[in-house]
Amino acid sequence: QERPIKLGQDYLGRAVHRHRDVWVIRVETEGRVQHAAADADAVLDLLQLRLEKLRASADEDVPTADCMYELARRLKGRARYEEAEELYRKCLRIRKAELGEDH
Repeated sequence: QERPIKLGQDYLGRAVHRHRDVWVIRVETEGRVQHAAADADAVLDLLQLRLEKLRASADEDVPTADCMYELARRLKGRARYEEAEELYRKCLRIRKAELGEDH
């Protein structure tokens, strides 16, 4: 039976540090499973897709803020500062609403 790979885990189900880039894509070719790593641009695309799905299903909550933060961090690393700042601000607003001002 197929086991979906959860966020924060590698393909064996082991926990992975949240700041480590591990993206596993399951590819089947002629009945054999192969694994492929995503490049840096693909990671941005995957994070943007994940953020869209989180927003569609959960509106704005802590997992959505976490995804926004990760995407903003990567955008900042690519000198896309305006996009990153907007996401950082939204992330901060969500975290303040969820956790309170004094957290």
